[in-house]
Amino acid sequence: MPSGYGGDGGPDALYRPGRRDLLKLLGVGGATALAGCSSGQDGGSGGQSGGTATETASTGGTDDTGASSGGSRRVGGDYVSASSADASSLNWISIADTTSGGYIGLTMDATWVITPDQEIFPLWADISSEDGRVYEVQLRDNLQWGAGYGQMTAEDWVYMITNVFQAEENWSGFPNADEWFRGGEPIPVEQTGELTFELRLPEIDPSFPFKPVLWGQNCMPKGILEKYVPDQDTEGLQQDEEVNTLAYTGNLGPYTYEEWERESQFVVTRNEDYYLREVAANEGFEGYDDAFAASFTDAPYFDRYVVRVIKEESARLGALRGGEVSSAGVPPNKANQFRDVENVYLNVTPQPFVSVLTYNMRANGWEPFRRKAVRQALAHAVDKQAIAESIYRGFAQVAQTMQPKWTRWYVDDRITNYGVGENYGPEVTRQALSDALSDTEYGYDGDTLENGNGEQVTLTLFFDQGQNTEQTTAEFIAQEFGKNAGIDVELKATSSFIEKYASNSPPEGEEVPWSAGRFNGGPRDVSVSDESWDMSVNLGFNTYPYTPASSKGFFEERGGINYYGYVPDADIASLYEEASQTADEARRKELFEQAFGLINDEQPFGFVTMSSSISGYQSRVEGPIEDFASGWDSQRWYFE
Repeated sequence: MPSGYGGDGGPDALYRPGRRDLLKLLGVGGATALAGCSSGQDGGSGGQSGGTATETASTGGTDDTGASSGGSRRVGGDYVSASSADASSLNWISIADTTSGGYIGLTMDATWVITPDQEIFPLWADISSEDGRVYEVQLRDNLQWGAGYGQMTAEDWVYMITNVFQAEENWSGFPNADEWFRGGEPIPVEQTGELTFELRLPEIDPSFPFKPVLWGQNCMPKGILEKYVPDQDTEGLQQDEEVNTLAYTGNLGPYTYEEWERESQFVVTRNEDYYLREVAANEGFEGYDDAFAASFTDAPYFDRYVVRVIKEESARLGALRGGEVSSAGVPPNKANQFRDVENVYLNVTPQPFVSVLTYNMRANGWEPFRRKAVRQALAHAVDKQAIAESIYRGFAQVAQTMQPKWTRWYVDDRITNYGVGENYGPEVTRQALSDALSDTEYGYDGDTLENGNGEQVTLTLFFDQGQNTEQTTAEFIAQEFGKNAGIDVELKATSSFIEKYASNSPPEGEEVPWSAGRFNGGPRDVSVSDESWDMSVNLGFNTYPYTPASSKGFFEERGGINYYGYVPDADIASLYEEASQTADEARRKELFEQAFGLINDEQPFGFVTMSSSISGYQSRVEGPIEDFASGWDSQRWYFE
């Protein structure tokens, strides 16, 4: 999926909890979304936000754009970010994780970002519409591909959209392909000039520019894609050297690829031809003052950007405390330790990602997960308030559906507060689970849930290696399942959840009626991951507070993010679609409320918490703000 460079984090949907520093700098948010999950750092800059106030978050203060304005910007120094996991690929078309998106985003910007004032800030392109249905995209005239592919034009975009995003078989594995269709039909796209193209939506959609369709979208040269489109050569595209070394990125981003040492570090160097410098010199920032424009004249302001993969939490935090890295994500239970560290600034921001307990409903998972009543029963088993208060030390809120409580779309009277008060504990859990399994081989022997062989039900629960907060959460959930549901839980640490468990495909040579890409290779009885699994806390999902319908793919059988094999009972996607096409605000709110009530009822995965993004920066880093959009102007960040 697109890397989503900037604004409110871009369209990335998947994220791995606890790795917020890279995204904070990049303004990337969020794994495609996977449009929803990710193997990378998540962050306050990740995903869609809905914040308002912009606060000072560095010694330089902020100007009216929410960006640091104090001090004097000078080019120099290496920015070093600590990450607990490595990227999975540099082919942005097939990725869904924020780490990979973050790496790519260093070398390429995107269409546009969203500012702290929730306004569109053009990067490569601007978008406009007179009626909210027909949209025109205007590219800048100074965008140059690398590797000899010439100028970026509308032809590149239209070719990519029609032959890759809207390809009938989704041969490339693009996770957000469903966003390019309306009512099962591709959105009409037409080139209208050398640097302009037009999209014609079937219905009015006033929030379209804020959706992960074109917002935060990357592009690839037609010259690369046309080598693989005719034969739908997925493997060829994945192995393309120019793709895997980002050789085609030209002047499109602040940095240029230098090297990627797997499981060690990713290094990029300052791009001497960065297009935004020319934009600044030619007064190309309409609506912004001269000082703001001048701040891009020498952007970016770091000589190199280095992402160091440091899997162990103690080592990452030690590197931050000792000044070896410029930034690192800080777990909630360690946040207060950094408040008085003289050389570290602690940045705490809300973020749009929900931490979830995913259930594998595919053929290599526990089959009872397919029953809504079973998922509802298990929602009673975990004390969410304890997780929010004790594990996250108050830096999180309890989650119940696919929206944070602070958005205008959330309504309590449609929500069952699972895992809280009377909806938590052994009695309510066992009774509900016993009823849900009454016609199966499963049943209780005393307080223990047994299978047809008289053995206690044992399920696996995966978490990310090196993520202590995530591990603690997994350990707590395992205890709660044992105490309240009578289920034994076997904990499994992994550093390759996306590759071995989230990615799935049918057996070699077996035909499937449809495929939605890497994370949903077909019907759940046929398409499975390389390794079996039951439950996971590895990935969280973007709730998209700006445009809630953007999470539709999580709740469709053929959704591009549905790696867990969920088949909904209710037609949640239709409610989302109707809301997107409704201009009346009150009616739109009602439709979203219905959708979130159904999601809460169906429990497609266990909603756990929505935590704050906590990042530690060396105090000499100028630029971060305490807002969802922190990182939207990261090209202007510098060392004091």
